[in-house]
Formats: sequence, structure tokens, C-alpha cells
Amino acid sequence: MTSAAQSPAVAPDAMPTTRGLNFYLADPNLELLCSTVMDPATFARARPHLIEMGAVVGDALDLWAEVADRNPPQLRAFDACGNRVDEVVRHPAYVAMERLAFERWGLAAMSHRPGVLGWPDKIPHVVKYALSYLFAQSEFGLLCPVSVTDSTARMLRLYGSEELQARYLPNLTSTDFEVLWQGTQWMTEKSGGSDVGASTTLARRAADGTWRLWGDKWFCSNANADVALTLARPEGAPAGTRGLGMFLVPKVLPAGSKNAWTINRLKDKLGSRSMATGEVTYTGAVGYAVGDLDKGFRQMMEMVNVSRLSNAMRAAGIMRRCLLESLVHARQRAAFGQALIELPLLRANLLDMLLDTEAAASVVLNAAAALDRWDAGSGEARKLFRILTPLAKYWITTRARLVAGEAMNVRGGNGYIEEWVNPRLLRDSHLGAIWEGASNVVALDVQRAVLRADGLSALFEVIDQRLAVVTEPTAQPLIEAVRGAMRQAAGAVQAWSACPAAERDLGARPLADLLYHLLAAALLLGEGQGLRDRSGDYRKLLVAALYVKKWLQPTPPGHAVFTPQQLHWLDALIDWTPVPAAAVVSC
Repeated sequence: MTSAAQSPAVAPDAMPTTRGLNFYLADPNLELLCSTVMDPATFARARPHLIEMGAVVGDALDLWAEVADRNPPQLRAFDACGNRVDEVVRHPAYVAMERLAFERWGLAAMSHRPGVLGWPDKIPHVVKYALSYLFAQSEFGLLCPVSVTDSTARMLRLYGSEELQARYLPNLTSTDFEVLWQGTQWMTEKSGGSDVGASTTLARRAADGTWRLWGDKWFCSNANADVALTLARPEGAPAGTRGLGMFLVPKVLPAGSKNAWTINRLKDKLGSRSMATGEVTYTGAVGYAVGDLDKGFRQMMEMVNVSRLSNAMRAAGIMRRCLLESLVHARQRAAFGQALIELPLLRANLLDMLLDTEAAASVVLNAAAALDRWDAGSGEARKLFRILTPLAKYWITTRARLVAGEAMNVRGGNGYIEEWVNPRLLRDSHLGAIWEGASNVVALDVQRAVLRADGLSALFEVIDQRLAVVTEPTAQPLIEAVRGAMRQAAGAVQAWSACPAAERDLGARPLADLLYHLLAAALLLGEGQGLRDRSGDYRKLLVAALYVKKWLQPTPPGHAVFTPQQLHWLDALIDWTPVPAAAVVSC
């Protein structure tokens, strides 16, 4: 993009679109992040794929996503002869997207087998999440089936018997769409959404020794899946989450007959309309125990935690698409005799969105890097990942709703019209904040990670490490602000020990907010130091400074968040033209 001062004259009737842009090349921040979180060899191998994904996302995928959103899946319960088939019929545009995600890119397989995209080994999670971050900017819903298929295979590798792995992993990790089996996770019931311990699905031993499941699952995403990981309570098991076991329930049994589950109906959802979500009843369905039956909930929560990172990534992708739409619109449309981007209040909107978008991308990709370290055997990374994922899911999915609403407002009337992408982005942003736990539930999980899993020390260690590399003198006041806020957070946690339970619960969201901003600020500062060392550019340090000022040193009520001097640098931030140290000092 060119700066507003360099752009051609704009017309009041211009209706600019992002269709046809390469979403990767249009995002220098993603390129910087990938070069930061990936080693040089990995980044060099990944970059051509990122560029190709960026081109597809800005063109064909965006078109298919628009069509699929308008043509949601349909349930074909019976065939012509009256036999129960429970088939989910997807629109050709959705199937084209499935082929792109599962076959062309192998997004669900790349963490499990070598050779995907010509990679000699398994592709690192951080590459997968970078590619998916681009994919999410045009299609949100399909990344749920991709994520749960990926994590179904992960749970089988970690806890499944050799027999189950041999039978199901080859198809779950296939990049041949004709033999691929999609996975899913089904927990929610009428009696227990967030309260999983209230689940009533029952598992009984049959005379032949197999497990048979009975009960209803109320919110079943990827209803057309071939394999479901589900929770059920073995007969005689205790109440609550301790009594739940994890079972693999296939749609089709090894002998070829249909398993005893029915899809009662598909949900008419506000967003993510392209992807089938339904209500399922087990009527004696065969299920295979996965892992220890008395640890089913704990195992399922590992799956949920990985899914939460996927949710955060998708929300971050929505934020980036919203920012891109707003920038393109503001630079190419005029009002009151000038480009919209010259209007001070709109510049403040754009800068606000830019800060949160870049921070979200950094948190997600650094969490993915922690997952890579965990899989490589790092116990510290596992402890860190335990708090990073609910933290990222809580704040980014919550913030994405506001960013999507603001982007709709920037576009004005067209932003409210279904022919434009904004309504779809807005609807999907709300689902991200509900999947895998609503905001309050996830904030309480952050609190549990702090109190029970030593999450605060793991998080503070990472923040300290990032701050330690920042030697730039102009950034020292920012570092002191971050360290001061860290002391406040530690004090709040310490005070919880003497608090009544209700008061402690009320502190969960404020602390989660603060911890997220501490992490994001430290990551931005570290990236800023790296960019300054590499090219003498203070751009990312300016982003870090503005982020700290906004979230850790908030403006008093009644005052503007940004000054005209700070807004002056917006064009340089958008275009990635060099920013001098004076810009950071002036903040």
C-alpha cells in the first residue's frame, strides 16, 4: 500500500474492495513475526507457502466462503428407501474449501506426518498456525473441522491403544480427500455446557465386552464427522468430571454398518453458517475407550486447550481482515473533500485496531511456538502452554467482536450489507468467544492455571526473558511500566488467598486482562528491539509504546486515547516506512 499522501485522488463514490489482494504480502507484520518465531531454515521453507496461501485467501477462498455462507449444509436423514443415513449435504463451495484445507494444504495432517507440502519432517505447529491465520481471514467455520480433526489425531497418538491408532490415524491424517476421515469432539449436553460434570451420557459394557453409549449431545460441531471423541459416564462411575471417560465413537463400524447415532437436526447458527453443527443422540452406539477411563475429562481438556488456541488464532485472523478492510476503505474513499484516513477520529479508530491486531498475532504465534517446544519434550513449555491458551482465547476472541463491529462502522452502510464481508466477520467473531468456553468460563480457567498449575511464574518468566533483550534506551520507561504492572498482578494473586470465593471469582477477568496485556507488551517490545537491531527502524517499538500507553497506562476518562502527534505516525505504521527513535520518545 502507498501512504495517503502518495495515493491518487479518491472519489466520493469509490467502493474499494480487498478481493484479489495477496493477504500475506499485504501484511508485513506477519512476515516479521514469522521471521521471529521460526528459525531461518523453517521460515525460508515456509515463506513460499505463505505467499501462495495469501494469494488463494484473497481470491478463490474468499469467493467460496461467501457462497458457502449463503448456502448452509442440509441434513438428509433418510435415503429414498427410508433407511436412516444421517448424511450432511454440503454445498460445492464448501467442499471446494474442504479440499483446499485438508488436501491441498494438509492443515489437519501436517503436524502428524512428514511429506505434507514437501516438508521432510512433520511441519511445526508455528507454520501451521501462520498458514491458518491467513486462511481464517476469509473462512472461519471450516477451521473448526480442521482443528478438531488435527486434535482428534493428537489425542489418539497420546492416549489411544495401538489398535485404535492403527485403525484410525491413517485416515484422520490423510491428505487424500477421498479417504480422509474428519474428527470432532462432542461434550456439550442440555444439562451441561460449561458444567461438563453434569453430563448424563451413559456408557455400558455389552455382553460382547464392547462399550455402548446412550445419551444426547446438544452442540455438535462438524456434525458430518467420521470419528467423534466424546465423554460418557461408565455405569457405576462417580458423579462430576471425575467419573467421565473419553470414548472414540466412529460413524461407521469396522464391519461397514452404521453406528447407532442419529443427527436429530442441524443448528441454525448466527455465524459460521457454512459448517454443520447439530444435535446428536447415541442409542447404544459402539464406543472405544481412549486412555484411562477415570482420566477422560483431563484428557479431553488437553484437546480443548489446543482447540482454544485455534479459536484465538481464528479471532486474530478476523481482526486482521477487519483492519485490512478498514485500511483499504479509508484510503480509497473520500468524504468532506478528503480521504477518510485524513479524518482524526477515523485515524484513531484505525490505530486502535492496528495495535490490538498486531498484538494478537504475536500472542498466537508465540503460543504455537510453545506448543512446538512442548511436543519436543519441554516441561516448562507445557506449563506455559497451560496458561497461554486460555489467556489468548479469552482476550482475543472477546476483542475480535469489538474490532469487527468497529470495522463495520468504518465502512458505514455497506458494512451492514451482506454483499460485503463485514457482516460475516461480525457474526463469526461472536462464535469464537463462545466455542470451547464462554469468556467468563475461560477467565476462570486462567485463574485456575495461576493458582493450581504455577502458570503465573511460567508466564512471568517468558515476559522477563523478552524484556531482558530490550536494550534500546527509549524503551526503558516502557519496560518499567510493564514491570510495575507485573508487581500489581502478583499482588492481586497473592491477595486472593485471603478473599472469599465470590470476590476471587470477580477478580478473574480483570487479572486475565492484565496478564494478556503484559504478555503482549513484552512480545511487542522484544520484536521492536529485533527490528531496530536489524534495520534501525523503530516502527515496532512505537507500536509497543502505544500499546503500553493504551492498556497499561490508560488515559484518564474524558481524554482522547491518542494525541495528534501519535496519529501522525499512522501512515508510517501502515506502510512500514522507517520510524525514527524520536517517535517513541514523543509517546
